[in-house]
Amino acid sequence: MNLRVGQEDIADVFGGQLAENFGITFEELKEQGYAYMPITYHKHEKNGKGFDTETGKIELYSLALEQLGYAPLPYYSEPPESPLSAPDVAEGYPLVLTSGARVSNFFTPEHRQLPRLRRGHPEPLVELHPDTAATLDIKEGEWIWIESKRGKIRQKAKLTKGIDPRVINVEFGWWFAERKDSDYGVWESNANVLTNIEPPYDPAMGTYQLRALLCKVYKFEPG
Repeated sequence: MNLRVGQEDIADVFGGQLAENFGITFEELKEQGYAYMPITYHKHEKNGKGFDTETGKIELYSLALEQLGYAPLPYYSEPPESPLSAPDVAEGYPLVLTSGARVSNFFTPEHRQLPRLRRGHPEPLVELHPDTAATLDIKEGEWIWIESKRGKIRQKAKLTKGIDPRVINVEFGWWFAERKDSDYGVWESNANVLTNIEPPYDPAMGTYQLRALLCKVYKFEPG
């Protein structure tokens, strides 16, 4: 059965993309099983135009952003929910939550249904410093609650000295394909429960605050 995208056969769509970017056909891809994008070094020297900027140079001062009315240089802005900007919230939620680090076994929330990949990374992990864990009587491999103003989830503690004692790193994208309930436990360990999609938004990108939020952690007890 041939799949179609609009009026086009999907093999023709893939074939055109592969030919343009990789120089192979869809049938060749199926036969060899992989494709590599050709690497061209020093493109800015060979194309006669330099880098793809207005000046043709690396722009530390972005003329494009300036023309759009945005700051042309990087600047620091305190997050709207942090120990400095929201000290009243920090009294109850003293740790800084970050999320978004990739897990090499998976692609964002995908592939958790594949047994071979899950065997290498079976459970969601939250990283915290051993000193932080000690003050909360949390041990390596224990399930713990992570709670923000918006809700709470549970993940397993992974102790590491490679993180600031004031910060925890929560894995994102978790669901449990082995669950028989209708939602596959999607809200049980999902970092989205903790994050915030409310304003203020970044003026240039329009994004909301996903990291540097405030939270607390404590030992998990069923029920």
